Amino acid sequence: MRKHYIDNIRTLGILLLFPFHTSRIFNSFESFYVVGKPNIICDNFIRISSEWFMPLLFAIAGVSASLAMEKYSIKQFIKERFLKLFIPFIFGVILTVPIQTFFAEKQHNGYTGNYFQQYILFFTKRTDLTGYSGGFTPAHLWFLLFLFVISLVSLPLIILYKKSHKKINESKFNLWIILSLFLFNFFLSAFEIGGQGFGKYLSFFLLGYLILSTNGAIKLLENKRLILTTLAIMFSIIRMVMIYRINFKNVSFAINFLSSAFNHLTTWVIILAIFGLGKCYLDFSNSILDYFSKASFPIYIFHQTWLVAIGYYVINVINNGLIQFSIIMILTFIASVLTYEIIRPVPMARFMFGLKK
Repeated sequence: MRKHYIDNIRTLGILLLFPFHTSRIFNSFESFYVVGKPNIICDNFIRISSEWFMPLLFAIAGVSASLAMEKYSIKQFIKERFLKLFIPFIFGVILTVPIQTFFAEKQHNGYTGNYFQQYILFFTKRTDLTGYSGGFTPAHLWFLLFLFVISLVSLPLIILYKKSHKKINESKFNLWIILSLFLFNFFLSAFEIGGQGFGKYLSFFLLGYLILSTNGAIKLLENKRLILTTLAIMFSIIRMVMIYRINFKNVSFAINFLSSAFNHLTTWVIILAIFGLGKCYLDFSNSILDYFSKASFPIYIFHQTWLVAIGYYVINVINNGLIQFSIIMILTFIASVLTYEIIRPVPMARFMFGLKK
């Protein structure tokens, strides 16, 4: 059975990409494909949202995988993951990502060649895989690749769980048990690939599949949503204070260990609060939400390419930071939706970017 609140949380998560990645243009602590004048509001917005934003999407993906396994065989599930994730990743990297590095080359390196010359450079230049100064990168599409690999890595456990015919005893769920599950994420987070927390994202996918997909857990989160929301706000404030007041390069291992544990707990509490609030207030559908539920995946694929291209020209033409931010974000949203409308009727394009028939 379709869970509308999952669709709506995912849609809101994808829409959050527009202010988030626009803020990346104006942040002061990490480079980006194009950069504007640093802004402390953008800095704080990124710090507040970056710790829980991608883990939330992986947790939602775990819930969606659980729903998919109710109607798919193992073979069908693998095929669906391949067509939905891996194929769009390949075509996205070939067709859309080089546009981002073209503008990165122009801004950071003073590149004066044409796009097709840069296209060759994209596949031949030695790079750190971020692509912020040009060269090969999966860009934001690393999410598709990680989710595809995590789906396959998780499959043996999913098969064992499915064949065991044993279900998690939802009657034993209480707030303390749910909160303590952050330890699963905390210990797996040490495993990274390419600077990305593969173990962390794997853990959130599994927690989504095994826990957040159960009616017992969701009912508990809905009932405790106010407590969880209060904790999420309190912990987020404490985390921001820690960022600004503690120099973690000069503290002991114990302090680093405890602060890391607290960060993971905060991320988990925020996700639990979002699920509880979503089940209570977002468990419905209408024509607009249904549209964006279908459009959110291709919008994710296209949005950053449009954002980088639009951002490059806007920051070179307009001087006011607020106006720059607003124009980049709004035009990127419009261009992403229009791109979806253009590819939607085209069968080959639907295949290339993971849209169902």
